[in-house]
Amino acid sequence: METYTGASVYNPVKDTLKRIVEIVQAKNAKYNMQLMPNFVQGALTHQSAASTNTDIIEYAYKIGGVPGAVVEIDPRYKTTNLYNIADVSYSINLTGASSSSNVGGFVYLQTNPGPANYSAGDWLNYTNPITSLSAPSYTWKANIIWGAGSLPPHTNDANNFGVWKPRGKTDSVDFYCHNPSQTVWLQGNGCGWVITPTTNINNMISEIRSEATKIINGTYPSNKFYNGHVMINFKDFGTSTITPSFQMPIVVSRVIDSINVMVAQGKIEWKTITQKHNTFLNWSSNTGIAYSQWRCGQTNSLSATCNMTGLEERNKESFVLYPNPASNSIVIKGLQNNTTYTIEIIDALGRILKTQKILFLNEELVDVTDLNSGIYYLKIGSNTRKIIKN
Repeated sequence: METYTGASVYNPVKDTLKRIVEIVQAKNAKYNMQLMPNFVQGALTHQSAASTNTDIIEYAYKIGGVPGAVVEIDPRYKTTNLYNIADVSYSINLTGASSSSNVGGFVYLQTNPGPANYSAGDWLNYTNPITSLSAPSYTWKANIIWGAGSLPPHTNDANNFGVWKPRGKTDSVDFYCHNPSQTVWLQGNGCGWVITPTTNINNMISEIRSEATKIINGTYPSNKFYNGHVMINFKDFGTSTITPSFQMPIVVSRVIDSINVMVAQGKIEWKTITQKHNTFLNWSSNTGIAYSQWRCGQTNSLSATCNMTGLEERNKESFVLYPNPASNSIVIKGLQNNTTYTIEIIDALGRILKTQKILFLNEELVDVTDLNSGIYYLKIGSNTRKIIKN
C-alpha cells in the first residue's frame, strides 16, 4: 500500500489522477474517488490542500461546476489502530472537498473458522455512527455501502445488481436478505468489473454490453433495479506520467467511449453512487418495490435469494402498480396468487373512497375513472402506494 509521504510517489499518481478526472468530465461520465488517508495526507503535505483550492482532491470534487456532481469523494478504510473511517472523512473535508457517506471496501462473509481481522472490516461496523479518533467532536455515519467483498483471494465476492438493506452475517445467504429496519443500504456493484494491467478490456466491454442488452431486451426481469461499477486502482496508475508501465488514462478513456455507445442507445446512464441511490429511491417510490436484487448472470429463477423469515413475511404485500400516473385504470402485479386481499383507495385527507376485495390471480385491474385528477393512495394490507390520477 503506497504511503505518498514522498513527493516522488505522490506527484505521478496525482498527475495521472488529474488526467483521469478530466477525461471523466469531458466524456460526461461519473467517478467515485475512494481515498485512503495516506493519499489525503499526500495532498495536505505536497499540495497544501488545507489552504489552497488547487489540490487534486478539491479540483476533482468541484470539476464541472457543481461540487460532487461529476466526481464524488468517498472515505475508504482498512484495518489499523491509528485511524478509522471517520478520520478519513474528516481529513477529506480539510482539503476543501466534502466527504460522502458512502463506503466501498468491506467484508461481508464470515468464513469458518474466520480470520481474526474479519471484525475490523465487518460491514456491520458501518451501521452506527463512528467518532473520529483524531477529532472526537467529528462523527460520521454511512448511508450506502457497496462492493461487498470476502477476504482475499476474494473468491466469494458478491456480484449483484440492485439495492437492499442486508440483514446479517450468519452466512452469505443472510447478507442477501432484506431487513427494512437496517440503517445502511447495500448498493450492488454489478458483475464486479475491474480495470487492471492484466484485464482483457475487449472481454470486459463485451460483458458490459451483454448485461445491458439482457436488461433492455427482457432477458432480465423488468421489475428490478440494475446498477454496476467499473473499478480502477491507484496502484495501477503507473510510475510516471510520461512513460507509465500501464497507461490507465488511455484505457479508461477507451472503456468510457465504449460505454457511451450504450448511453447513446439508451441502455446505460452514468451516475455517482449517491445519484444512483436517489434514482433507486425514485424508482422504488414509483413502482412500490421496497428493494431489488439480482445476481450477475442469473437467468433461471425469480425466487428470493434468501429463505423467507419473519422480516420478509411482513412484506408479502409487496406489489407493482402501473401505469402511474393513470387515466382510467391501474394494474396491480406481484401479489401472492390465490390469496384474498382488500384494496383501499384513500384521498389526501385520509378518507377511504373505495374498497375492493379480490382473490388475486396474476394481476388485478382497479378502475379509477371516477376519481378527480390528483394524488391518492392505494393500500393493500400494511403497504401503501401513492398513485396519481391524470
